[in-house]
Amino acid sequence: MHIRRDRRLWASKFRIYFCLYYIGSLLLPGALLAQPAPDGTRFIVNADFESGDLAGWKHWKTKSAAITSDAHSGEFAVKIGPESGFCVQETKVRSNSRYRISAFVKVESGAEEVQFMVSDFGGTARSVSSALTSYTQVSIDFETAYSTEKLLISFTHPSGKGSAYADGVELKYLGEAPEPKLQEFVQIPIRIQKEDGGVLQLPNGKMNWFQQDKFGMFIHWGVYASMPEGNEWVRHQEKWGHEYYQRRARDPETGFTAARYDPNEWAALAKKAGMKYMVLTTRHHDGYALFDSKHPSGWTSKKDLGRDLIREYTVAVRASGLRLGLYYSPMSWRYPGYYDVTGRDCKPNVWGYTTAAWHNADARDMKEEVYEQVTTILKDYGNIDYMFWDGGWLGQIVNDSLEKAFWDPGRYQNPASEWPVREKYVTREPGTGKPLGIMGLVRKLQPDLVVNERFAWVGDVHAEEGGSATSGDIRFLQYGEKCVSLQKGGWGYRPNREVYPFEEVVVFLSNCVVRNINLLLNVAPDREGVIPKNQQDVLLKTGDWLSKMGKAIYGTTGGPWQPLFGEYGFTFRDNKIYCHIYKGYRAFSSGTFTTQSLGNKKVAKVVNLFDGKPLRWTKNTNRTITISGVDYSRSPATTILEITLTEPVYP
Repeated sequence: MHIRRDRRLWASKFRIYFCLYYIGSLLLPGALLAQPAPDGTRFIVNADFESGDLAGWKHWKTKSAAITSDAHSGEFAVKIGPESGFCVQETKVRSNSRYRISAFVKVESGAEEVQFMVSDFGGTARSVSSALTSYTQVSIDFETAYSTEKLLISFTHPSGKGSAYADGVELKYLGEAPEPKLQEFVQIPIRIQKEDGGVLQLPNGKMNWFQQDKFGMFIHWGVYASMPEGNEWVRHQEKWGHEYYQRRARDPETGFTAARYDPNEWAALAKKAGMKYMVLTTRHHDGYALFDSKHPSGWTSKKDLGRDLIREYTVAVRASGLRLGLYYSPMSWRYPGYYDVTGRDCKPNVWGYTTAAWHNADARDMKEEVYEQVTTILKDYGNIDYMFWDGGWLGQIVNDSLEKAFWDPGRYQNPASEWPVREKYVTREPGTGKPLGIMGLVRKLQPDLVVNERFAWVGDVHAEEGGSATSGDIRFLQYGEKCVSLQKGGWGYRPNREVYPFEEVVVFLSNCVVRNINLLLNVAPDREGVIPKNQQDVLLKTGDWLSKMGKAIYGTTGGPWQPLFGEYGFTFRDNKIYCHIYKGYRAFSSGTFTTQSLGNKKVAKVVNLFDGKPLRWTKNTNRTITISGVDYSRSPATTILEITLTEPVYP
């Protein structure tokens, strides 16, 4: 059968990066989101595409999505592709409801697929895929959370020279969702290390600090901070050539100066905010490096400003006692070969590059620069705790086999590679003399370094993105991290941009820890190196909140019960259970909270963690307890109750 449900939720790379990365700019204006009703279809704008355009549907402008007359019914449908592409729409739904969403889809080639997905409804994203070449109706059943009123619909053509088609979206209301089932303590599975490319994931012991720290500061900073037209993707969005972009960056009056850059101040702010680690961009997709790269093609702060900004940062972070993290993007728009690594198949791009044989050598130069820079970072900047890779896909298209063949991300480089790295940029393994690949370099030069999965290797950590609270079940089998930009719209500096209020940041953090993942919250310094005041203010308020609530955050594990999106979640440590309760909790106005089943566990006491006030509780016949007298106004965004048991939560 060619219909494949939840096929890797293909989003592990494409949806997370290309959909959620720009989610703030993709979502529909509020005026288009009407009040929900049982007939949900009429609240999807242009559900059948019969307007003859993409009204209501958004798509990233480098990706192909267009109206076609090859429809299932009526006159029009949407065509996505060739190559990777998608279109998305956010619509209203009823909370606490059951729905079935369906669409007619097809692909041009049975070797490819179209994915239909729903997410952001308070549960785990769901998808269905089809590789059929004639229109076939696919459907997904799901339940919305008690406290949500939205849904994100997406169609994706992951890759391939053909295109995908979609038509006739229908959203059918099936009635109220059933009451949540009573939960017993979850069984915590044992994480098994995965091997990829001859390299094992780090063992649990070396991941302990990451599991315990929970909260980190992400910093997107580079020459793009001097471009008011956009954010870190401004060169791409505006289709600027490298020379123009570089000239703008080097302008002494308006360009990137780092004149007020003091990483000691950044580290001090991170500590006040309750953050335990920091991650700074060493290089983003524009190819500008904040460190002293020796590659002849390198464009660096050392060359432009006479400063190694990463050196200053690493010294400051170590002095602060925080864990040291770095970000590095291997992709670079400076190389046309990035879109055409074979020289035989140029991928769609905003600069109009077309297939040319010389692109193969250009791509090899790009690879060599990456090997020189990654080796430099790993060798010359002391011990690093965490590396956030970003952008290992080629031509901005996910193609696992090509990425592995090109980058050699495992232990060794392939001696028969079509893109061999010259000897001067090679590090060989002692004893065998084999040339090390990316993870071979990591494990040799920084054996305890935690890395994510965005460089064609399985990763020690799975990265999630998006400006909405994390949903779904507890992540037990894979260490995880949610990345959110504090600034609304983009990760790099934008003048006078609004930020998420402190209350939402608290909800982001709590929703992460109850699911056993970290929150990496991004700040965006300006061209001189100053973090805007509105961002600093939110961080300081978050730090004040954590000074009271940190016991329920740091060093905890998600559980012992699964969270219920928008209502509550739990963390635990030793004999303590921490109940994280949100404004959407269905009994919020009652001043009570009822737990899940405690089994045979006995309760010693319950307090409101914010002020330490003891609370009354009664045990129920179903082995839950109901806590009364809860003052939800003390910390309304997220109230946390501490339950102390007479024995450990788990033996």
